[in-house]
Amino acid sequence: MVSKKAIIATLVISMLFASTIPTASAYKGYQLSRGPVDDFTLTNQDNEQMNLTDFRGDVIVVAFIFTKCPDVCPIITQLLRSVDDGLSEDYQEHVSIISISVDPDYDTPEVLKEYTELHGAEWPHLTGDIEDMEEIWSSFGLVVQKNVIEAHIGEINGHQSEDATVVFVNKSGVAIELMNTPTAWSTTKFAAHEAEWELNYSVHAQYGTMLSGINGIDAPEDYSWYWKLMTFNKSSEMWEESMVGVDSVEHPLSKNIAWVASQANESLLNVPDMDNSSVSVVFPDNTTAHQQITQSNGWHLTSSAFDGASINFSAPDSQYGHYLESVGEENPADDDYSWWWELHEFNDTAMAWEASTVGMDSISNPPYLAWAPNSTDDSTIPIPGACTEDEQEVCDGHGWEMGSGAGKHCMCDDGYEWPEDTMLSCVEVDVEEEYYVGHSTTTLILDTKRKPVIAWTGDSWSPEEFIDDIESLVEDEGLVETESKGIPGFTAIVSIAAISIAAIRIGRKQISNSE
Repeated sequence: MVSKKAIIATLVISMLFASTIPTASAYKGYQLSRGPVDDFTLTNQDNEQMNLTDFRGDVIVVAFIFTKCPDVCPIITQLLRSVDDGLSEDYQEHVSIISISVDPDYDTPEVLKEYTELHGAEWPHLTGDIEDMEEIWSSFGLVVQKNVIEAHIGEINGHQSEDATVVFVNKSGVAIELMNTPTAWSTTKFAAHEAEWELNYSVHAQYGTMLSGINGIDAPEDYSWYWKLMTFNKSSEMWEESMVGVDSVEHPLSKNIAWVASQANESLLNVPDMDNSSVSVVFPDNTTAHQQITQSNGWHLTSSAFDGASINFSAPDSQYGHYLESVGEENPADDDYSWWWELHEFNDTAMAWEASTVGMDSISNPPYLAWAPNSTDDSTIPIPGACTEDEQEVCDGHGWEMGSGAGKHCMCDDGYEWPEDTMLSCVEVDVEEEYYVGHSTTTLILDTKRKPVIAWTGDSWSPEEFIDDIESLVEDEGLVETESKGIPGFTAIVSIAAISIAAIRIGRKQISNSE
């Protein structure tokens, strides 16, 4: 009969062996099961050739970005900065991070250099010829959605994705992003301000803004003549009377406009400079005036954004410049000025909003602005390109809308994508089978054999959890010794041998005594 001591010794040996047998980690990201990706040669931001095998023996983090992406990509880059900074020294030496462009036509090494310097990203950002890139994307199982990229790089209502926008947060905390789409009324106001023209106008509930006078020359009440709005047709190179009101003429038609007394000689209008915005005037006596708009500041952007979105607002001029008085039906005066509209500027480096220390007239060529009640926490204001237009369900409840008109599209949540027939819906996608690059951008973690093991989608993941997955994979690959993982080392083997011998002796002694 075996004694209790022998049983205990055997259990100790079993526990020691169990503690040294490698165990698979439960990763927090999507766990993948697929073969290794092919090796490749690409060019980094310093114009140096790099191969994937240059990182042989490391756990590799691979992100897919494009520099004209105004929203997800910069966030992912900043998240990876946090990951890079957060890895402990023991693990950091076994981990490499690389970013691969999905827009190689634009993302040259020089462009990637500017991008990395802007974001303080010190790891390789790679690009190459489109033919090579397509093979690499295919090797990763990546579906590069060209329509996503083109929606931001291509023109949206005549504007580029990097054009300025205004994020507006109302008293209830609902945020919308307004594009820089000046109307003919915006252009009229801007020219009048620079030329010091006096405008006489009224706002009709049905017909919108009605201009009745310029510099004291008012249209008569008997309508014997009126101020006629004209736009310039680039194709025919002719001035044409507008068939819609001044609020409905949008960019690009609003860029060069004219106001002509209906009885005056409209042939006095000259061909405008198409590179600049301007307003021309022909008075009833056929005298003319012309004003080219040379300024671009926060007031211009604010006015263009609200006018283009058909949002009523008041921004009077004062000795200190323009100030935002009211937006829609929300006016601080109605609440005894217990709050006010606060102006915010976007800090590209910190990727955060900051309250402006100057008025909107003092901000030249602003890329992004935000207006919110002064009680609003800056951190709650959505970054440009990432806010909901309204509270109604859009994008099937799995995303939010961005842009307007023909350029409107869904920014789908993690794990969702556009269906084939529309960009205004979001459907679920299985990221374990295909990786989508667009606004469901995927960041992969590869093991030392170049096999994608873990996938993190979108831009809302936690750097701490991402680091946990990296460190777990590093440990599973045996790159860092831990107490609970890995093959037994020499000390462990000696300990096991010693305990085994002791167990055998105990067993023999017990048997001898029993005899």
